[in-house]
Amino acid sequence: MILKEFSKYLQENKEKNSVNLLNEWIIERLMRPSLDKVDNILKTELYFAKNNNEKTLIIAKSETGRTLMNALYNFALSFEQYKMAKFLHDKNSNDFNK
Repeated sequence: MILKEFSKYLQENKEKNSVNLLNEWIIERLMRPSLDKVDNILKTELYFAKNNNEKTLIIAKSETGRTLMNALYNFALSFEQYKMAKFLHDKNSNDFNK
């Protein structure tokens, strides 16, 4: 359920880095009022802190929160690898010669 929502967000923003999008998505979901179960779970398991330089840190509240963050991070990395594989698949070997 959470991965499905994050996947939709990634597909809507394919041109950006997936790991950066993960950070944006979580903060966006934590800052808004809870609209669904995904928001409730994220707010139960995670919170974020912001310093004076506007840098954010997402922190898990429990072991399940750490597992959730790890799964989301690995999903973001796999999506980034998918985008690169698709990019390379569409190229010919001559495209890389000078």
